[in-house]
Amino acid sequence: MDLYDISLRRTGLSTSDSLVAARRLDALGVTFVDGGRPGRSSYPRRFYARAAVELRLRVATLIASGGPEDLVALMAAETPAVAVVVQGHGFSVLREAVRQLVRAERRVIVEARDFFDGWLIDPDDALEVVLTAAEAGAETVILHDTAGALWPDQVGEILAVVAETGVPLGFGGGGGDSVAKQLFAADAGAGLVQGSYAVVRGGLDRAVSPSVHPAETGVAPVPCPRLEQTVSAQKAIGGVR
Repeated sequence: MDLYDISLRRTGLSTSDSLVAARRLDALGVTFVDGGRPGRSSYPRRFYARAAVELRLRVATLIASGGPEDLVALMAAETPAVAVVVQGHGFSVLREAVRQLVRAERRVIVEARDFFDGWLIDPDDALEVVLTAAEAGAETVILHDTAGALWPDQVGEILAVVAETGVPLGFGGGGGDSVAKQLFAADAGAGLVQGSYAVVRGGLDRAVSPSVHPAETGVAPVPCPRLEQTVSAQKAIGGVR
């Protein structure tokens, strides 16, 4: 199970503190550290510029995120991996953005926002997003429960159907029951789980990673040490002082 942390998308930390936070996340063993959306503000651009010089991650891969319309900014971030965030239609735009990034030797993950709500309206259309991303060269498609309206077992059922395509899948979503949804998604075949996994208390010197207990979720923990250590932490790292 791979973990994709989006804490730094949401934080108001300084660039220096964000670099320290990225190192803490790396120490926790997450697979991807998302530094934010460089097409939206100058803060992520400054972070990526300094990260290219100062940040040496041992386990994690730094990833920049943004929509297909942010392609120039995503390229300029020069991260080894890129997450293309899509919502709804626009298959040709998605296909071209992924292809250009792959040609530039970037690892590409596609984050399909509102996927589950779209599935309930038109499964064929929602599935086309997944297939388009995969055919263009994306290594994983994250199915995102953006509104958080589905029950955990519904997430698992839908993800299991999509997994039959053979496309590598991930899961992302929020809400108070997100831990249970992550576990159901993993059991249904998601190899990547997106969330905010680190809670840092008392400053940047100490990272605390709560564990998941079966009694909290109603299902047994996924057999992944890193996931068991971190998946129940739902606060973003932006609370660091």
